[in-house]
Amino acid sequence: MTSILHIAIPCPLRTVFDYLNTDSNITAEIGMRVLVSFRSRQLVGIIVGISTSTFEKYNAKLKTIEKIIDDQVLIPQTTFELINWVSNYYHHPIGECFQAALPKKLRQQDLAELKTETYWQLELNQDEIKLGKKQQQIMSYLANYSDAISQQQIIAELGSCKSSLFSLEDKKLIKQHQQVKQTLLACDTEPSHTLSKQQRDVVGAVWKYHDSFKPYLLHGITGSGKTEVYIQLTKQIIEKGKQALILIPEIGLTTQFVQRFRQHLDANIVVLNSAVSDGDRKQAWLLARDGLADVVIGTRSAVFTPLKNIGLIIIDEEHDGSYKQQDGLRYHARSVALIRAQRADIPIVLGSATPSLESLYNVEQGRYALLNLTERATGAKLPKIKVIDSEGPTANSGISTILYKAIQQQISLGNQVLLFINRRGFAPVLMCHDCNWIASCTSCDAKMIVHQSRNILMCHHCGLIHRLIQHCPTCKTTELKTYGVGTQQLEQTLQLYFPETEVIRIDRDSTQKVNVFAEIIDEIQQGGAKILVGTQMLAKGHDFHNVTLVGVLDADQGLFSADFRATEILAQLITQVTGRAGRGQKPGEVFIQTSQIKNDFWKDLIGQDYNFIAQKILAQRKDMGLPPGGSLCVIRAEDKQQSLAMLFLTEALELLNKANQQQVMILGPVPAIMEKRAGRYRAQLLLSCSKRKPIHQLLDHTINAISKLKLARKVRWSIDIDPVDLM
Repeated sequence: MTSILHIAIPCPLRTVFDYLNTDSNITAEIGMRVLVSFRSRQLVGIIVGISTSTFEKYNAKLKTIEKIIDDQVLIPQTTFELINWVSNYYHHPIGECFQAALPKKLRQQDLAELKTETYWQLELNQDEIKLGKKQQQIMSYLANYSDAISQQQIIAELGSCKSSLFSLEDKKLIKQHQQVKQTLLACDTEPSHTLSKQQRDVVGAVWKYHDSFKPYLLHGITGSGKTEVYIQLTKQIIEKGKQALILIPEIGLTTQFVQRFRQHLDANIVVLNSAVSDGDRKQAWLLARDGLADVVIGTRSAVFTPLKNIGLIIIDEEHDGSYKQQDGLRYHARSVALIRAQRADIPIVLGSATPSLESLYNVEQGRYALLNLTERATGAKLPKIKVIDSEGPTANSGISTILYKAIQQQISLGNQVLLFINRRGFAPVLMCHDCNWIASCTSCDAKMIVHQSRNILMCHHCGLIHRLIQHCPTCKTTELKTYGVGTQQLEQTLQLYFPETEVIRIDRDSTQKVNVFAEIIDEIQQGGAKILVGTQMLAKGHDFHNVTLVGVLDADQGLFSADFRATEILAQLITQVTGRAGRGQKPGEVFIQTSQIKNDFWKDLIGQDYNFIAQKILAQRKDMGLPPGGSLCVIRAEDKQQSLAMLFLTEALELLNKANQQQVMILGPVPAIMEKRAGRYRAQLLLSCSKRKPIHQLLDHTINAISKLKLARKVRWSIDIDPVDLM
């Protein structure tokens, strides 16, 4: 009988592929990688099934695998089953799901072997020998530790000293051995902060059921010490011999977050995000899989990391839209983490100062337990918030006179000021004053943004760049004017107003280089910069104890958006950014500039609190059957030809209608709100239902037929379950 391997290959086809295995040297097992020839390319696939066949005609048609890459199973069964669930739930090709779950090096042919490094420690019996200065430094340094210390750490601490190490070894004063390489250097730990009564109550409530699946929503106001709760829970899980998985929304938060965990936990911590080198990501993944890492801290994709003995999952800022992948496999890390916790029978803590409506709804339905932190951990009071009219007296670049005077006062007192505007660049519009020409992207239905410091026009949707023009291309006049304000213009204006004060801008443009963001955050925390200008990169999780004033400019963007989630996102963003003020001993104040000063949104958010406005929006959503009171799915298509995407979705609609179901309402197809993006025309079909199950049943029934449509091979198309963006 011939052995047939069923292999998941990274391609957009929704099937597995059969290959013959003639390699008798290695026993093929599910979860191993194999190299196969696929459409004249060599690809790495995953074995998802094994069968035998005596049907010679069928066997003769099959290709033989090139080789089995692994000598043992790479993907543990629990991770394998989780990826299968993801493929089924998100209706996405299984081969691409495995691609998303593996580090880059393991998607290729790299061997799944842990790197080792040299460790040094003192010999027990030592003679009195005269030593050089560097040798004495090494001996003194090693004497501080009972365990061996990595050569990498010794060099990081004492500088270049390889020859001195080997010289000391020759004198039999120190000895070396090889040990598995940790991706982070060890550091000194400090005692944890004493928890407040509220924090202790939260830890106690979670720990009570630490041996079983239970989701907790930790609703803690900004500055309430949620991170200290995470650290204490992680410490207790590690003491039980288990591992913790901690997800954070942004790479920018990693340095500060990891630093705090390393300060208070004597544990092996690994980091997984796109800023980590490919080699270190592979090492961290293998350390976690083999149980050699106690804590995994990472962004969205870290949710797939295998842990040998997982005991706890924590999702910080659980409301954040960054947890939803917006292309390829459109999974939501929060949903995947919940399934993972359920299957592992462990607790999961979702923390936020501004919980998502989905999580608040799950609390209401009794699916989550609600835990509250209502006081700031330092005893600091929440800042006073004032809404001011942006149409009133204006100093310049969108800064009102009231806000300007408030900035002036805080700077004179030696405090720090944070100004938030969620628009990078210099100005969002470049326009001809004579003929009304506007600089627009040729590849998108969007305006080009002026980036004056780089002398360019840039599209923030597709990345198209042009040189900044001086003449109108239509009427040749030089009367070109910019309208609106971005972070760069705000930075320039503030530097003119306060020439003796350092102004720092934090946005995606100013933090592109490696480690720059961490260096800027460190400078802010040291009190170096007095005025901070930034986008939502600054709004999340950062602890700036000397910031006493926060100004929010152009706060109205979410009030009139076509996106039904816009007011929820705006409420979260405003609450988060205002929470940066007054976190230390000094009181804080917040000024929100709006042209809609009488809008009920501001009365609710400022007069009440986030919870009040969240419940109000939730009630509206339930009435309208929108998430979380209902379920949505979007089938998207795009093509360079304007008509093809709509035509494909029209054919898909016919197949969906043939299913003759009554529960799912289908809307469209319609062009996307921004129809043209990156040179492709986009359209979408919306599936809506009060429950998720009928949507999944309908897709299960029709997905194969849709995949076989002729246009399915021509246009790019995708299925987005539980979409967060309908734009």
